[in-house]
Amino acid sequence: MRRVHDMELDHEFTVPVPVDRAWSVLLDVERVALCMPGATLDSVDGEEYAGRLKVKVGAMTVTYRGTARIVAADESARTVTIEAAAKEARGPGTASATVQARLHDGDGGTTRVTVHTKLNVTGRPAQFGRNILSEVGAKLITRFAKALAQEIESPAAAPRSSRSPLRGSRRSRTRPPRSPSRPPRRPPPKPRPSRLWSALSP
Repeated sequence: MRRVHDMELDHEFTVPVPVDRAWSVLLDVERVALCMPGATLDSVDGEEYAGRLKVKVGAMTVTYRGTARIVAADESARTVTIEAAAKEARGPGTASATVQARLHDGDGGTTRVTVHTKLNVTGRPAQFGRNILSEVGAKLITRFAKALAQEIESPAAAPRSSRSPLRGSRRSRTRPPRSPSRPPRRPPPKPRPSRLWSALSP
């Protein structure tokens, strides 16, 4: 029998930036996705972002491969909805999430952010039961919300090619090819005494 666990989690935080600035961050899926602990961004194809997510449940570590994209963005309501779907890299399990973030005007130019997350998990992690999965999911989303708050407070994003990965997240990189090894240098020849010095020597 296939086990399926559904969870809904809510978080709220306030950042000392105006709503317009926070809104521009929420529309950048790359910045939002990399706020998730254990996430690695592999590629971008139009509005779809492909990557991996490594999650530890009990003594088990599971790697998911999947995609994320914005499915709704209501500027008047200051609400963004992001959907993600993934499969286990080694196993038949799946995981999906719908994250809805809403911005609210705060006092003194601040922004209050509410995040509602729906999680669906099947496969090996589901065998741990709802309580453990809820605890793991809550910790994961709490860290995500904290990283998102820091990202919203950070200065304007640099060009995509020059951004550095966030703490707790990784971006895949290709190592440059190594240059061919050079042959070892020969030591310089020892100086020989000149003929004039040899003639004057006793």
